[in-house]
Amino acid sequence: MSKQVKLSASKRTHQGKGAAGRLRKEGRVPAIMYGYEVEPTAVSVDALELYHALHTEAGRNAMIRLEIEGETHLTIARDLQIHPVRQETMHLDFLAVDRDSQISVEIPVHTVDEDEVAPNGGVVNQILYSVPILVRPLDVPNSFEISLAGLDVGDVKRVEDLTDQLPEGAEFDIDLERTVVTINAPISEAELEALEESVGAGDETTGAEPTAEGDEAAEGEGDGATDESSEAEEA
Repeated sequence: MSKQVKLSASKRTHQGKGAAGRLRKEGRVPAIMYGYEVEPTAVSVDALELYHALHTEAGRNAMIRLEIEGETHLTIARDLQIHPVRQETMHLDFLAVDRDSQISVEIPVHTVDEDEVAPNGGVVNQILYSVPILVRPLDVPNSFEISLAGLDVGDVKRVEDLTDQLPEGAEFDIDLERTVVTINAPISEAELEALEESVGAGDETTGAEPTAEGDEAAEGEGDGATDESSEAEEA
Protein backbone atom coordinates (compact mmCIF):
# COMPACT_ATOMS: atom_id res chain seq x y z
CA MET A 1 0.00 0.00 0.00
CA SER A 2 1.03 3.59 -0.50
CA LYS A 3 3.69 4.69 1.97
CA GLN A 4 3.18 7.82 4.05
CA VAL A 5 6.07 10.27 3.81
CA LYS A 6 6.67 13.33 5.98
CA LEU A 7 7.50 16.57 4.21
CA SER A 8 7.90 20.03 5.73
CA ALA A 9 6.53 23.07 3.91
CA SER A 10 6.76 26.82 4.45
CA LYS A 11 4.09 29.35 3.59
CA ARG A 12 4.98 31.75 0.80
CA THR A 13 4.54 35.44 1.51
CA HIS A 14 5.50 36.55 -2.01
CA GLN A 15 4.08 35.14 -5.23
CA GLY A 16 4.66 35.64 -8.93
CA LYS A 17 7.31 34.71 -11.47
CA GLY A 18 10.17 36.56 -9.80
CA ALA A 19 9.49 35.16 -6.33
CA ALA A 20 9.16 31.64 -7.72
CA GLY A 21 12.47 31.98 -9.53
CA ARG A 22 14.24 33.09 -6.35
CA LEU A 23 12.84 30.11 -4.46
CA ARG A 24 14.17 27.70 -7.09
CA LYS A 25 17.63 29.26 -6.85
CA GLU A 26 17.49 28.59 -3.11
CA GLY A 27 16.76 24.90 -3.76
CA ARG A 28 13.04 25.10 -3.03
CA VAL A 29 9.99 24.24 -5.14
CA PRO A 30 6.94 26.55 -5.15
CA ALA A 31 3.63 24.76 -4.68
CA ILE A 32 0.03 25.24 -3.64
CA MET A 33 -1.98 23.15 -1.20
CA TYR A 34 -5.76 22.85 -1.50
CA GLY A 35 -8.53 20.33 -0.98
CA TYR A 36 -10.15 18.68 2.03
CA GLU A 37 -10.78 21.09 4.91
CA VAL A 38 -8.03 23.54 3.88
CA GLU A 39 -7.97 26.93 2.25
CA PRO A 40 -5.77 27.21 -0.86
CA THR A 41 -2.32 28.00 0.53
CA ALA A 42 0.85 28.95 -1.35
CA VAL A 43 3.80 27.00 0.05
CA SER A 44 7.31 25.88 -0.85
CA VAL A 45 9.21 22.68 -0.08
CA ASP A 46 12.85 21.64 -0.19
CA ALA A 47 13.63 20.28 -3.68
CA LEU A 48 15.77 17.38 -2.45
CA GLU A 49 13.26 16.33 0.21
CA LEU A 50 10.50 16.45 -2.41
CA TYR A 51 12.56 14.28 -4.74
CA HIS A 52 12.98 11.62 -2.06
CA ALA A 53 9.28 11.81 -1.12
CA LEU A 54 8.26 11.08 -4.72
CA HIS A 55 10.81 8.31 -5.30
CA THR A 56 9.67 5.66 -2.85
CA GLU A 57 8.05 2.45 -4.15
CA ALA A 58 4.77 4.37 -4.30
CA GLY A 59 6.23 6.95 -6.71
CA ARG A 60 3.95 9.92 -7.27
CA ASN A 61 1.14 8.11 -5.46
CA ALA A 62 2.94 8.42 -2.12
CA MET A 63 0.72 9.83 0.60
CA ILE A 64 2.53 12.91 1.89
CA ARG A 65 2.04 14.14 5.44
CA LEU A 66 2.62 17.81 4.72
CA GLU A 67 3.63 19.74 7.82
CA ILE A 68 2.95 23.49 7.78
CA GLU A 69 3.43 25.65 10.87
CA GLY A 70 2.64 22.86 13.30
CA GLU A 71 -0.31 21.43 11.37
CA THR A 72 -0.17 18.19 9.38
CA HIS A 73 -2.31 17.47 6.31
CA LEU A 74 -2.61 14.18 4.43
CA THR A 75 -1.90 15.06 0.79
CA ILE A 76 -1.00 13.59 -2.58
CA ALA A 77 1.07 15.27 -5.28
CA ARG A 78 -0.81 16.52 -8.33
CA ASP A 79 -0.09 18.46 -11.55
CA LEU A 80 3.70 18.34 -11.40
CA GLN A 81 5.34 20.77 -13.83
CA ILE A 82 8.65 19.26 -14.93
CA HIS A 83 11.47 21.17 -16.64
CA PRO A 84 11.76 19.70 -20.17
CA VAL A 85 15.56 19.51 -20.09
CA ARG A 86 16.69 19.24 -16.47
CA GLN A 87 13.69 17.08 -15.46
CA GLU A 88 13.39 19.03 -12.21
CA THR A 89 10.03 19.74 -10.58
CA MET A 90 9.27 23.42 -11.15
CA HIS A 91 5.87 23.57 -9.43
CA LEU A 92 3.27 21.18 -8.07
CA ASP A 93 -0.01 20.95 -6.20
CA PHE A 94 -0.59 19.17 -2.90
CA LEU A 95 -4.16 17.86 -2.80
CA ALA A 96 -5.36 17.46 0.79
CA VAL A 97 -7.50 14.33 1.06
CA ASP A 98 -9.95 12.71 3.47
CA ARG A 99 -8.59 9.32 4.50
CA ASP A 100 -12.12 7.87 4.49
CA SER A 101 -13.14 9.07 1.01
CA GLN A 102 -12.09 7.62 -2.33
CA ILE A 103 -9.67 9.44 -4.63
CA SER A 104 -8.73 8.72 -8.24
CA VAL A 105 -5.15 7.56 -8.83
CA GLU A 106 -3.22 5.99 -11.70
CA ILE A 107 -1.62 2.69 -10.70
CA PRO A 108 1.35 1.33 -12.71
CA VAL A 109 0.98 -2.10 -14.32
CA HIS A 110 4.07 -4.32 -14.44
CA THR A 111 4.36 -7.55 -16.41
CA VAL A 112 6.01 -10.58 -14.79
CA ASP A 113 6.94 -14.11 -15.93
CA GLU A 114 7.85 -12.88 -19.42
CA ASP A 115 10.30 -15.80 -19.76
CA GLU A 116 7.36 -18.18 -19.36
CA VAL A 117 5.41 -17.05 -22.44
CA ALA A 118 4.68 -20.09 -24.64
CA PRO A 119 7.86 -20.90 -26.63
CA ASN A 120 6.51 -20.09 -30.09
CA GLY A 121 8.13 -16.72 -30.63
CA GLY A 122 5.17 -14.67 -29.46
CA VAL A 123 5.85 -10.95 -28.96
CA VAL A 124 4.60 -9.22 -25.81
CA ASN A 125 2.72 -5.99 -26.60
CA GLN A 126 1.76 -3.96 -23.53
CA ILE A 127 -1.06 -1.51 -24.29
CA LEU A 128 -1.71 0.02 -20.86
CA TYR A 129 1.12 0.85 -18.49
CA SER A 130 -1.18 2.23 -15.79
CA VAL A 131 -4.87 2.04 -14.90
CA PRO A 132 -7.03 4.49 -12.91
CA ILE A 133 -8.78 3.31 -9.77
CA LEU A 134 -10.99 4.84 -7.09
CA VAL A 135 -9.61 3.98 -3.66
CA ARG A 136 -9.25 5.30 -0.12
CA PRO A 137 -5.95 7.21 0.26
CA LEU A 138 -4.35 4.85 2.76
CA ASP A 139 -5.20 1.81 0.61
CA VAL A 140 -3.53 2.98 -2.61
CA PRO A 141 -1.47 0.05 -4.01
CA ASN A 142 2.04 0.69 -5.32
CA SER A 143 1.41 -1.26 -8.53
CA PHE A 144 -0.41 -4.13 -10.20
CA GLU A 145 1.31 -7.20 -11.64
CA ILE A 146 0.09 -9.17 -14.60
CA SER A 147 1.57 -12.64 -15.19
CA LEU A 148 2.40 -13.70 -18.74
CA ALA A 149 3.11 -17.32 -17.81
CA GLY A 150 1.68 -19.75 -20.35
CA LEU A 151 0.29 -17.10 -22.72
CA ASP A 152 0.31 -17.92 -26.42
CA VAL A 153 0.02 -15.91 -29.63
CA GLY A 154 -3.41 -14.26 -29.72
CA ASP A 155 -3.91 -14.34 -25.94
CA VAL A 156 -5.05 -11.15 -24.22
CA LYS A 157 -5.02 -9.84 -20.66
CA ARG A 158 -7.62 -7.21 -19.79
CA VAL A 159 -8.25 -4.83 -16.92
CA GLU A 160 -10.71 -7.31 -15.44
CA ASP A 161 -7.80 -9.73 -14.94
CA LEU A 162 -6.40 -7.35 -12.30
CA THR A 163 -9.57 -7.35 -10.20
CA ASP A 164 -8.19 -9.75 -7.58
CA GLN A 165 -5.45 -7.22 -6.77
CA LEU A 166 -7.84 -4.38 -5.94
CA PRO A 167 -7.87 -3.28 -2.28
CA GLU A 168 -11.14 -3.85 -0.44
CA GLY A 169 -13.74 -1.26 -1.43
CA ALA A 170 -11.74 0.01 -4.43
CA GLU A 171 -12.94 -0.08 -8.03
CA PHE A 172 -11.53 0.51 -11.49
CA ASP A 173 -12.27 3.86 -13.09
CA ILE A 174 -11.95 2.39 -16.59
CA ASP A 175 -13.78 -0.10 -18.80
CA LEU A 176 -12.94 -3.61 -17.55
CA GLU A 177 -12.77 -4.85 -21.14
CA ARG A 178 -9.84 -2.57 -22.00
CA THR A 179 -6.81 -4.54 -23.19
CA VAL A 180 -3.67 -4.39 -21.06
CA VAL A 181 -1.40 -6.90 -22.80
CA THR A 182 -1.56 -8.94 -26.00
CA ILE A 183 0.73 -11.64 -27.35
CA ASN A 184 1.33 -10.91 -31.02
CA ALA A 185 2.67 -13.16 -33.74
CA PRO A 186 6.37 -12.55 -34.42
CA ILE A 187 7.30 -10.39 -37.40
CA SER A 188 9.40 -11.99 -40.14
CA GLU A 189 12.80 -10.60 -41.20
CA ALA A 190 11.35 -9.61 -44.57
CA GLU A 191 8.49 -7.74 -42.91
CA LEU A 192 10.92 -6.06 -40.53
CA GLU A 193 13.18 -4.93 -43.39
CA ALA A 194 10.16 -3.56 -45.26
CA LEU A 195 9.05 -1.69 -42.16
CA GLU A 196 12.51 -0.21 -41.60
CA GLU A 197 12.67 0.87 -45.25
CA SER A 198 9.29 2.59 -45.02
CA VAL A 199 10.36 4.38 -41.84
CA GLY A 200 13.63 5.43 -43.49
CA ALA A 201 11.78 6.77 -46.50
CA GLY A 202 9.53 8.75 -44.22
CA ASP A 203 12.54 10.29 -42.46
CA GLU A 204 14.04 11.41 -45.77
CA THR A 205 10.92 13.41 -46.60
CA THR A 206 11.08 15.42 -43.41
CA GLY A 207 12.81 18.75 -43.20
CA ALA A 208 16.30 19.47 -41.90
CA GLU A 209 17.01 18.90 -38.26
CA PRO A 210 16.87 21.93 -35.94
CA THR A 211 20.12 23.84 -35.51
CA ALA A 212 21.83 24.20 -32.16
CA GLU A 213 20.55 27.75 -32.01
CA GLY A 214 17.04 26.48 -32.62
CA ASP A 215 17.37 23.95 -29.82
CA GLU A 216 18.57 26.63 -27.41
CA ALA A 217 15.72 28.91 -28.41
CA ALA A 218 13.22 26.11 -27.90
CA GLU A 219 14.70 25.41 -24.48
CA GLY A 220 14.40 29.05 -23.57
CA GLU A 221 10.81 29.12 -24.71
CA GLY A 222 10.14 26.03 -22.61
CA ASP A 223 11.53 27.75 -19.52
CA GLY A 224 9.40 30.78 -20.11
CA ALA A 225 6.28 28.74 -20.67
CA THR A 226 6.92 26.80 -17.47
CA ASP A 227 7.38 29.95 -15.43
CA GLU A 228 4.25 31.51 -16.86
CA SER A 229 2.33 28.32 -16.11
CA SER A 230 3.71 28.27 -12.58
CA GLU A 231 2.74 31.90 -12.08
CA ALA A 232 -0.76 31.13 -13.25
CA GLU A 233 -0.97 28.24 -10.82
CA GLU A 234 0.27 30.44 -7.98
CA ALA A 235 -2.14 33.30 -8.63
